[in-house]
Amino acid sequence: MVRFALLSLAVLALGGCASFPDDGPATNSVVKNAHAPSDRHYDLVKLDYRVVSEVAAHPPEPLTTLAGSSSTSRLGLIEDGDLVSVSIFQPSSEMSLGASASDDTKKSDDQSLPTLLVDETGRIAIPFGGQVEVAGLTPGEASTAIKRALKGRFINPQVLVSVQASPANSVTVLGEVKNSGLIRLSANNDTLINVIASAGGATRPNGDVVVAITRAGRTTSAPLTIVLSDPAQNIRLAPRDEVQLVYHPRKFSTFGALTKDAQTPIEDDTLSLAGALSRLGGLDSNNANPSAVMVFRFERPEVAQALGLNVASSAVRVPVVYLLDLRAPAGFFVAQKFEVQSDDIIYVPHADLAEARKFFEVVNEVSSVGYDIAVTNTLVK
Repeated sequence: MVRFALLSLAVLALGGCASFPDDGPATNSVVKNAHAPSDRHYDLVKLDYRVVSEVAAHPPEPLTTLAGSSSTSRLGLIEDGDLVSVSIFQPSSEMSLGASASDDTKKSDDQSLPTLLVDETGRIAIPFGGQVEVAGLTPGEASTAIKRALKGRFINPQVLVSVQASPANSVTVLGEVKNSGLIRLSANNDTLINVIASAGGATRPNGDVVVAITRAGRTTSAPLTIVLSDPAQNIRLAPRDEVQLVYHPRKFSTFGALTKDAQTPIEDDTLSLAGALSRLGGLDSNNANPSAVMVFRFERPEVAQALGLNVASSAVRVPVVYLLDLRAPAGFFVAQKFEVQSDDIIYVPHADLAEARKFFEVVNEVSSVGYDIAVTNTLVK
């Protein structure tokens, strides 16, 4: 009976090898399913220099774009709510045409008015000139309009108009910037990058920021990294645009025989596979299979096609498992060049030796139980 019990327990232990506690599929299981045409749900791609080069040659494209949204609006026009400064210069009777302006005996009278607010009708009040409409005019055109209003009251007055503040010619910058608020547009400060720089720049890593622009009730967006690298995305802004920098953190997940399982922010503009593994403390040297470091990714169709994979015409994303062998010295150079992307899953299966160790631990436990049964049976006799 004791022998039968020991044999039964050993058979149960052998039969349970496939159900040892684990945190993911075995290497053979991943490889086998990738090559099963009848039930293949993903493609297996071995990581080497060629694959890394093909992936790098097809950088991610934004799902939405700012290209084509560049404004054609005129800037610098005076609008309702603006604060303007008006100065009126009146030549004195002593001045004559051709007189030297440096002659101290020649003088002119000038009058600087208090800062004026352009009212809701687009007008400002000018002494002796009445209500002058300036909305929709440039400062130079407004100077001409005021001079015309003063005709007959002054002898050839010279008028200078400058805009002190113009909410209507500004954009609102919000979100992940150092100095949110109104940024006034001008001839040399009217593009998206100009405005973000005027607001002090992003407070988060560029790769984790999406720029959203709202204009006339319509919002378009693009990642900040794309805006900085693609001139077509650095659009010219329009007055009253709302620019918002939104924080969208990129993260990758790790499972298997690593020092720890975690969901980790990428944080840097780019992060290599080697950097990601190092950040997590590396592989578990007692359990990991370094010849089968895997990256699970929903790849873009154009990348999958460049890798020679069969891609359905309707495919939006292609499931791909990248397999890297870190037993080969070249594997570390490949890992240094392969960039981790947001939502990647890095998985390292357990080594066969680790599985064998689990089996022998179970066998040892079974043997101990059998030994205890045998001893007990002897004592009972």
